[in-house]
Amino acid sequence: MRWLVALVALVALPAAAETPDGVARRYALAGEVLVAKGDRVVLHRAYGTVDPQGGTPHRTGERWRLASITKQVTAALLVKAMVASGDTLDSPAVVVTPSASSGPGSADGSGREDVLTVRQLLTHHTGYANPDATPADRSGVPAFYKGTTPDIGYCLSAPARPGAAFAYNNCDYVLAGIALSVGDDGPRPVAWPRGLAMAGVGEKGGPGFVAGKPEPAFELAAWGTAGGLVGTARAVFDFDRSLMTGKLLPPAALAELWKPEGKGSYQALGAWVFPGQLKGCTSPKRIVQRDGEIWGVQVRNFILPGDDTVVIVFTNRSADDFAMGEVWQGKGFTYDLLSAAACP
Repeated sequence: MRWLVALVALVALPAAAETPDGVARRYALAGEVLVAKGDRVVLHRAYGTVDPQGGTPHRTGERWRLASITKQVTAALLVKAMVASGDTLDSPAVVVTPSASSGPGSADGSGREDVLTVRQLLTHHTGYANPDATPADRSGVPAFYKGTTPDIGYCLSAPARPGAAFAYNNCDYVLAGIALSVGDDGPRPVAWPRGLAMAGVGEKGGPGFVAGKPEPAFELAAWGTAGGLVGTARAVFDFDRSLMTGKLLPPAALAELWKPEGKGSYQALGAWVFPGQLKGCTSPKRIVQRDGEIWGVQVRNFILPGDDTVVIVFTNRSADDFAMGEVWQGKGFTYDLLSAAACP
């Protein structure tokens, strides 16, 4: 009977908790995952092959297009600039004119001036023209994303409506970037966090795939400060840590950056901040999430401030090929990945 007692004891043991590495393997991720606790990286691994058909494997340290993680970085740097200048996010501190040469804060004498607050730009309450509405080519790429630089003139082709209803729009962050690149003394270079850089002409940070085929042609540089950064997972982690440790922003400014706008919206500045119930945790976790997708590449950047935890995911498969899922759904890849990282 000894074997029966041993068998009963074995069955009674709790199942081992799944690890983030196990989640990535189970979902057959093609890309890269970085998980960190404090300053310690506990997982940094690449999975699958670059091409869905096989061949070259993904490797850690690849330079990825950051897509809308760029917005998260742009928002943080703009808040930092506002702190340095003594301005507030809600003062009429940003003036954009139809003339690119005149820049913010000046009038070109030839037409309209639009006065908005920084908060309205960073939370998509502007009413500006949307790049996604420009005519698309045969492959479905809007004309805005075929240019080698952001088309500021198009962004300004519709008058601003300060305080307009939320409408997600890359032009808002393209124009927010002007406030970063022009100071009281004229144009100034943007000091991007170490390891991150704006894409040059023709640079995409690696190939992406849509429905198993190479993605269509576009210019990543056309996204500018709305989505044009390239960098490594480690560089994104360093940026996250600079926020979490107070190196980039003082506590009050970080609180503003991560404060949801309310009224049923979890949108903060450049990210979404919400309570997420994860598998294996007794209470919700505060999650700072920035997601993005540009054709064949998807990105996720999660910061869990209360747990001193960061989870970063890159894949060069579109949403048609790899479903990231959402925490609020209580299932799927990102739900299982965050649960494994924060609720072991």
